[in-house]
Amino acid sequence: MKHFLFVAGLVLSTALGCSSGVGNEGDVVGGACSGDADCAGGSRCLTGGDFPDGTCSVVCRNDADCPSGTACIDKMGGVCLLLCNFDEDCRRGYECEDESRRGASGSATVCID
Repeated sequence: MKHFLFVAGLVLSTALGCSSGVGNEGDVVGGACSGDADCAGGSRCLTGGDFPDGTCSVVCRNDADCPSGTACIDKMGGVCLLLCNFDEDCRRGYECEDESRRGASGSATVCID
């Protein structure tokens, strides 16, 4: 019984303490935001033309600085954006587009407007 209570408490505290992280609702990369306070930790809110309704992102020099499921794109000095295969993978207002990588050659297909 003690083991069950410990596991149940751990699951509950983890669920309450977790951020949504990376994805269309992510508070690290990908989620909507109106200011930096809407994003977790060291993430920042990108706003303006390419980022309708804002998007949380991480500043990067290359892909190694980005969370899994994202790529370092050569915009605004280097920002991590969500990788995608289809427009449907992205939030409303975003499309799946090829963008130049930062810190690597070629492009990556990411959610951007």
